[in-house]
Amino acid sequence: MAELPPPTLRFDGACPDCGERVARLPLPIPGVEDDFDWRVRDYDSFRLFMMQELASRFPERQRWTPADTEVVIVELLAAALDRASHALDRVQGERFIDSARRPESVRRLLGLIGWQVDPATQTDLAEAEAARVAALNADLDPEDQIAPRDMSLLIEEHWRRNPTRMEAARRAGPRRVFEQNRMVTAEDHEVMLRSHPLVALAKSRLVWTGSWQSLMVAALLVGDLGLDDPLHEGAPAEVPSALRPDLWAEVVLFHEVRGLPLPPVNAALSGRRILRGMIEQYRMIGSEVFLETARPATVTLVLSVRARPGYFRSELRQALAQVFTADTGGFFEPGRLGFGAALYASDIIEAAMQVEGVAVACLNLMKRAGRKHPDQTAEGVIPVADDEFIRCMNDPTDPGRGTFRIDVNGGEAG
Repeated sequence: MAELPPPTLRFDGACPDCGERVARLPLPIPGVEDDFDWRVRDYDSFRLFMMQELASRFPERQRWTPADTEVVIVELLAAALDRASHALDRVQGERFIDSARRPESVRRLLGLIGWQVDPATQTDLAEAEAARVAALNADLDPEDQIAPRDMSLLIEEHWRRNPTRMEAARRAGPRRVFEQNRMVTAEDHEVMLRSHPLVALAKSRLVWTGSWQSLMVAALLVGDLGLDDPLHEGAPAEVPSALRPDLWAEVVLFHEVRGLPLPPVNAALSGRRILRGMIEQYRMIGSEVFLETARPATVTLVLSVRARPGYFRSELRQALAQVFTADTGGFFEPGRLGFGAALYASDIIEAAMQVEGVAVACLNLMKRAGRKHPDQTAEGVIPVADDEFIRCMNDPTDPGRGTFRIDVNGGEAG
């Protein structure tokens, strides 16, 4: 570090006590001439500039050939500078969503504005990864088995194989800024909870507690699970025993993508505990949100069909049972009919007539479960309240959750 010269005390004027300190500073360093064009970015421009510099420094030399050592060095330097310039441009381009090329850069930039991969793609990627891991671990010892990759790596690999998908996400991502990802209104609570893989239906209502309003959200879980039913029995595990592995994979993926907490898989795991983490993340500060069990409208039905000639009655009964099952994709899948959606006889008849081999179908009994409820066969509809949903699980071990009997006549015996 340069040292300053020592100052001197100088007195000028008639007053002997009036003086000033004076330091003689060195002259400023002369500026360095800079005739370089800082807009030069490519090989040809770098080579031309350096050749012009050589010609200006050695004016006595009138001829330069590609075999000259100086020219070879210039061309090597120009090529290196061209690569460095290209690298700088690439690095600079990765900072912006419209110019980023690497999948990891696009994913991080989209994540800053709240972009999330659509649920269908999440499910496809998670299932493909589960199949890949299962195949790799088939012949490995438990201590050597590999774990599934997280969703971020799966998305990046998916975009490398399908660049058009990355471009679609690049265009759609900025529009997500205008989407509401907080639970403010009652409708927001319904929409956010319905987006969870574990929730089939959600219905919210405001309740005055005497001092403020609380928001009550009735949630129907998939498979008609209760909010407080234990989802796992026995020792802690990776997958709850009460859920399908593919459904639990969707739940884990949903929480991972959104950064939501997920309770451990043990005997205390329940649907309420899983959803509370989501509610606490998205609810407004100072608002009370309570989960309550959805109100079921349990129904009892008896369907009679006549089989066409040449169709076995047992096979037709089995095919109809598959149509009107409460499993995923069935007519009575919990949540397929929303809150307040009435059950119409015409819909049941139409679904039955779609089965090959059914000649005639009619309902002999159509009512809500319980002696106090009348038969609605003549009316052809079972109305329900706005906060109720149709339930018919047809579980022989639990008839209180709805029954559906199928009588088949005609056709062939067997």
